[in-house]
Amino acid sequence: MRNILYVLVFLLLISSCSYKPLYKKNAIFSKYEINISIKSKGKFENNVNLMESILNQRLKHKSSAPSNLKLVISIDRSISDLGVNKDLFTFGKMLIYDINFSFYDKKGLLTSGKLTGKTTYNIGKNTYANIVSKEDASKKLISSLSKNLSDIITAMDFKRTISP
Repeated sequence: MRNILYVLVFLLLISSCSYKPLYKKNAIFSKYEINISIKSKGKFENNVNLMESILNQRLKHKSSAPSNLKLVISIDRSISDLGVNKDLFTFGKMLIYDINFSFYDKKGLLTSGKLTGKTTYNIGKNTYANIVSKEDASKKLISSLSKNLSDIITAMDFKRTISP
């Protein structure tokens, strides 16, 4: 009798899990391929390639069928001065990326929006260190923005049905 009671308590504990996901995965993105095109005014290191590879990893699947789903992204970068640091040998710079995106299906525009990211880096006397510092800050910011963009696209609840 005790064994049956233990089994019932154990089954009750397992079946009463309170975890529920905040959003369900949209099956449309795992079935159909999303064509990604990224445009930028200037050549900003390898940011276009980095963003495209991250979005491909997160939005495309091996078993995806070709479709008319299209994600168009525009990258704009601006750099501004922050001033002289306390050590009087380095200068602070602010790097700002504005990413405008539009998501289309066969019927037309599904959604569009804008993401903005800001980061800072230091400039000193060493030119190689300046280049590395700027590229590192840029790479980290683009990586963060592309992950945010893929999360926004996959979790979005569209007002009309998607027709791939």
